[in-house]
Amino acid sequence: MAHVNITASETGGNTGSCGQLTDYLEKENQKLGKNELWFDQGRDDIGPDQVKSGIDNNVAKLKKAEAKFYLINISPSGKELDHIGNDPQKLKAYAREVMKEYAENFNKGLSGKDIKYYGKIEYNRYYTHEDPEVKQGLRKRGEVKEGNHMHAQLIVSRKTADNGRLISPMTNHRGGGGNARHSQKFGQFDRLNFTGRCENAFDRTFSYDRELTETFKYRKAMLNGSVHERADMIVAERSLQTKQAKEQSQALEQNKREMKELVQQPEIKPRQEQQKK
Repeated sequence: MAHVNITASETGGNTGSCGQLTDYLEKENQKLGKNELWFDQGRDDIGPDQVKSGIDNNVAKLKKAEAKFYLINISPSGKELDHIGNDPQKLKAYAREVMKEYAENFNKGLSGKDIKYYGKIEYNRYYTHEDPEVKQGLRKRGEVKEGNHMHAQLIVSRKTADNGRLISPMTNHRGGGGNARHSQKFGQFDRLNFTGRCENAFDRTFSYDRELTETFKYRKAMLNGSVHERADMIVAERSLQTKQAKEQSQALEQNKREMKELVQQPEIKPRQEQQKK
């Protein structure tokens, strides 16, 4: 499943300017000699200076110590990247669908156009000092990791695009209980629900036939579910495997019958040869 996570910033804090984070995300352009521009919900031609001013000027009434922005990382699995042909334009399309789900997940009547964000496609992952390969001396810090690692990084403003409403994906409020004033101010944001919505968005956008073991529901049950929930998933997985094996067997038998019928068909001689006889 695509990994979509929300953090403060890869460069540390998020209570000041986003300039440091923007410059950090520009480094791959220098490494690859590219000029990969930024995108938002409607454009693909945004430069880093516009990113900085767009986020830094959208902070009305936020206090100095309050968060000004968040970083959303969208990392499809290798299988999902293969499904979309490793196409950066399709990854952008998916990122825009994710931001629609992000807006709607606050349950405040927001849409994708209400979110102030800027995204950038990155093509590689790099070894850091935390990787075991670096600690063991097998790789150097900054080396490109093997495999297909295309992903999207999005800087998202804490305020809505009109600089009016305050929204926080870090809130733990889900709309229940007696904290209605908190919900009205910050919105509701169920991060588990958001993860499921992002998965559904990928499947819907690209007609992806997701296997049970790729689903968030399966992963959640196997990692944090009860004994009964894990048992249910194991039974469902085995049932699905049995069904797939039966379908493959039926298809193979059908293929054998068709081949047999083809071999047994009488030879049709050319028309000229039949006329000579």
